[in-house]
Amino acid sequence: MCFLSYIKNLILNKKIMMKVYSQPTCHYCKKIKDVLEEANIEYEEIITSENTEEWNEIIRVTGLGMTPTIILQDEIWLPNRDFRTPEELVARVKHFTDNPMKPLHLEQRVEQVHNAVKNLTLLLTQMQQTIQRISTQVAGTPPPPVPQQQAMVQQQAMEQQPVQE
Repeated sequence: MCFLSYIKNLILNKKIMMKVYSQPTCHYCKKIKDVLEEANIEYEEIITSENTEEWNEIIRVTGLGMTPTIILQDEIWLPNRDFRTPEELVARVKHFTDNPMKPLHLEQRVEQVHNAVKNLTLLLTQMQQTIQRISTQVAGTPPPPVPQQQAMVQQQAMEQQPVQE
């Protein structure tokens, strides 16, 4: 069954089943599965190497081939992006099992992507500022002026130059 069919079946059947995409050699996958079992959370394990078509579709959608990848309802969760520890995943699964998410319409998905891009832009700007601050501290030079400050400095320099007649 392809990924999109799986999602449609979930929505139509109102069934909340979690899938865990894993690899037999992935130690973190084993840890996640052990903690899910300890918490009595049912899931279907999908071995990526045995389900390449489905796994390729997930990689196409997420842009990352990272295990363990979790699908709950119509959301794809990746480690270090959506959960940092197995316990955090369990808490998240319990929350969304008790409070199911409504399927998003196309307009809502577009808005979701738009907000994700804005969030990414904000994070990249913050990272750039941090890198600049660290670079100037290491180099021992004053930080470069921001464009508005640059214009003021240039204006002040022009005002201070003697007028030639």
